[in-house]
Amino acid sequence: MSQHAIAYVHSRNIADETARRVFLAVAEQSKGEGDILGLNLWDADIPVLAQRAGLDADEFRRRLRTLKQHVRMDVLEHSDGLWEIVYGPTYTQPPRPRPVTPNALRAGPQAFWMPGWDHYSTWGYDEGLDCLYAQLFANQDDPDAAPRIWITPPRYRVRTVDELATAIAEGLAPYEPVPVPAEVVKSWLTTQPR
Repeated sequence: MSQHAIAYVHSRNIADETARRVFLAVAEQSKGEGDILGLNLWDADIPVLAQRAGLDADEFRRRLRTLKQHVRMDVLEHSDGLWEIVYGPTYTQPPRPRPVTPNALRAGPQAFWMPGWDHYSTWGYDEGLDCLYAQLFANQDDPDAAPRIWITPPRYRVRTVDELATAIAEGLAPYEPVPVPAEVVKSWLTTQPR
């Protein structure tokens, strides 16, 4: 039993009692002590966890699928009956401020800080395609759906942050009442607001 994971669940102060019970049942089985917690859960193990949470297995599965509405986490349900669940402080703590000059070649997604688009939108460098990309979601969008705006090949082959800012500004035009200048978009790519 991971006391660290259980303490993490309690720190989230989840208002929905049933969601909290499901999350605690998951935390009791979780591995990890640092910023990343989680487990691989087989569907055959769900009836036991459901009973601990005071639910039937189908209701537990339904609640597990919607748990990320209460806390930032990944809940991936595979066709072979495996559930991958990953959560922890790295999912819920605000990201560290980035340098004013972004490292466009840094691996992994980087945050896009534009108000109204800053909850789920990311950008970064794709080594395989040797170009920059962006996946933009309006804050009210479902983060599990496809991005509202994709800046990716073959339509875009972006190599610099300036080119990316221009492409994003063009992509945002239909969604914003006033066109956003590329220079402003670039600032949201490079500087976290205070």
